[in-house]
Amino acid sequence: MLQADGDDVWKGERYPLGSGPTSQVVLTGETHLVRTPEDAAQRRGMTFGTATRVSGSAAHVPLKSRGRLVGVLSSQSYTTEAFDDEDLIVLQSLANLVATAFENAEHMQQMRELYLASVKALAAAVDARDPYTRSHSARVAALARTVAEEMRLGPDELRRVQLGALLHDIGKIGIPDAILNKPGPLTEDEWVLMRTHPAVGASILAAVEPLRDLVPIVRKHHERYDGQGYPERLAGDEIPLEAHIVSAADAFEVIVSRRAYKQAQTIDFACAELTRCKGTQFHPDVVDAFLRVVDRDRQQGTGYLRRVGAIVQEEIEDMPGPGGVLEQFAATANAHGRQLAILQRLASEISAVLDIDELAGRLLRIVCEAMGYENGFLLTLAEKKEGLIVRAAVGPSEPYTGRLLEPGVGISWWVIEHGLPQHVVDAQKDSRYYGPPEINTVLVVPLQLGDERVGVLGIESPRHQAFSRDDEELLTAVSHQVAAALRVAKLHQAAKHAAATDPLTALPNRRTFFEQLSQELAREPGASVSVAVLDVNGLKQRNDEFGHAAGDEALVRIGQLLSQGLRDGDTVARIGGDEFAVLFPGAPLLVAERIMRRLAESIEQGAVADGKRLPTIAWGVADAATRTLTVDELVDAADRAMYRQKTKARARANTA
Repeated sequence: MLQADGDDVWKGERYPLGSGPTSQVVLTGETHLVRTPEDAAQRRGMTFGTATRVSGSAAHVPLKSRGRLVGVLSSQSYTTEAFDDEDLIVLQSLANLVATAFENAEHMQQMRELYLASVKALAAAVDARDPYTRSHSARVAALARTVAEEMRLGPDELRRVQLGALLHDIGKIGIPDAILNKPGPLTEDEWVLMRTHPAVGASILAAVEPLRDLVPIVRKHHERYDGQGYPERLAGDEIPLEAHIVSAADAFEVIVSRRAYKQAQTIDFACAELTRCKGTQFHPDVVDAFLRVVDRDRQQGTGYLRRVGAIVQEEIEDMPGPGGVLEQFAATANAHGRQLAILQRLASEISAVLDIDELAGRLLRIVCEAMGYENGFLLTLAEKKEGLIVRAAVGPSEPYTGRLLEPGVGISWWVIEHGLPQHVVDAQKDSRYYGPPEINTVLVVPLQLGDERVGVLGIESPRHQAFSRDDEELLTAVSHQVAAALRVAKLHQAAKHAAATDPLTALPNRRTFFEQLSQELAREPGASVSVAVLDVNGLKQRNDEFGHAAGDEALVRIGQLLSQGLRDGDTVARIGGDEFAVLFPGAPLLVAERIMRRLAESIEQGAVADGKRLPTIAWGVADAATRTLTVDELVDAADRAMYRQKTKARARANTA
């Protein structure tokens, strides 16, 4: 009950339903007018006023919104017969307005709780992937908000700082667990992947309207005051103050916490690091505010930093309200709720970068299940943009999985070319359509991060006009998350390919060859496995005479001829400067030797682009079928066989 008498207002008292006039309104839903203190219902109810001044009459009207009773509005007078019919009409109109305001407030509170719960769930989904960083985002958010308060930022800035800090690592949804949890230093290729997370996180949040104003914080929280950060090497005031605050809070929390690659440091050490990096990595004003917070905590003995260190989940219920942002969120709560649900699933389920086809299949399943679509497809742009690869499909298009669609084929190519969604309500009449004959409605959106297009995401249906504008907006919003995950997967795949491939010939390198040979020998001990080792004759003389470019051209061409002349399942690798090796699974010695003779003849007759003959090769083969050999022993045996052949060739040349 909320009561007012003149300027006096008091609230918080709770009363059970009884038989008085207010309770009568609750039970009947009808207005009750008390004309005098002798009213029967009033005599059974609570007396208003004081012992010396008792209420003489009252009007009790229901607070209803869309037919639902939410309360009672009572107006009391110290005189009898104070209310007439006109007063009741005015009071009922006021009651209707109050009821609507109450319901709106309740709805806004629910939306606020959904908004904040979604943000916390997203942050927790990322943090949970690393046992050392669980609740990291919550602790960073608590520190960042305290520093922002110390710097006297306004309510909306406080909201952005706290939520931006809570979501600063959301872009790590696509970073492999092996990199996030690596106990040692990252390699350069791993750093390339790690440095994508601010831009990926920004793209994810940009697609969800209520979170869009957090994008600058998430994108720029790894920029430095001196311009040496990433991804854009911004400096000073080019970086929002909120991002500077999150950057310092993030660094402080990392220093004082244990990680897979380091032990926790003291608060004194962390403060010394902030001071040392003041004006280079960190904004000077932010460092000053941070140190004031630490000093005050120590002097007053409040234990604030100790409590922050024990945070498991950030308490943001008392956070300044998002204001207009929340109103936008409430206006389209259903759509945003679905977006956030998909975001959360992506964050919790894509815990490692998989084979890109497996990843595409998982992404498509998440989207279709979360959005309630039965048929969909996901295509990625081929490496040299020579078409679109159907990576995954659900429904009638599933048989197309794995196909390469050439440029110009299908509605999907139009979308990738123009960067615009296409909603086709009668696909069979669209000249661009390529796909199952039973499909009638197609909705395709580009998978795009900034200006980079990585593929398309589509849904389809045999029904006409199966999709609405809401479907298009939702699919477009989700496409950013899917594009982010695929882009990181492609970077990971490229780095993995580079680590396993010889950069000159694009053949597997020495490490990859030895790994494959080891796997083959472990498969069936005693089974036929042959290995050939070969040298390119006279490569040094060719380099000396025509230059290293000519020698490289010869190596590339020899690698191509070797690859073209092998059986399915055989592997050729470049294992040294002028050395190649071939793995023949299931082939006995005589079979491998016969293939190598044919390859040697092909190379001897081959030439490079300008007509120069290719250098010849010397080769030797060893077989692991007759006795158990290790990888090194088998390769050494083939190497010795090659040198025996070279010795015989020299002897024949000398005799001639």
